[in-house]
Amino acid sequence: MTDSLNGIINQLERQKTAIEHALAALQGIEGIEAPNPAPAPSAPATRKGGMTPAGRRRLSAALRKRWAAKKAAEAEPAVTPAPTVPEPPKPKRRISAEGMKRIIAATKKRWRLQRAAAKSAQVK
Repeated sequence: MTDSLNGIINQLERQKTAIEHALAALQGIEGIEAPNPAPAPSAPATRKGGMTPAGRRRLSAALRKRWAAKKAAEAEPAVTPAPTVPEPPKPKRRISAEGMKRIIAATKKRWRLQRAAAKSAQVK
């Protein structure tokens, strides 16, 4: 419980300093002299992950460059001089009547041999 209270206190102090900085900036715009800001907390603020604003800017610039290159590469092949005529589909291959007769004869022969092997196995 103590850790959670310390975390809440640290978060509130960070928010307080952020508000003070924002007030100082706004007062600087208005020409009002800002009062002396409160001293910074003695312990440095610890970052728990996330990304710095500079890192975010670098990343977004790199992503913009990548997407621009990808879109440019996609746009180039889109320009064609004339529409292409699709090739007609190949006719389906069909087995001839003679081939079908050979397959049937081979199958009957195989069945005949299997039945004969089964019969000879029963006799033994």
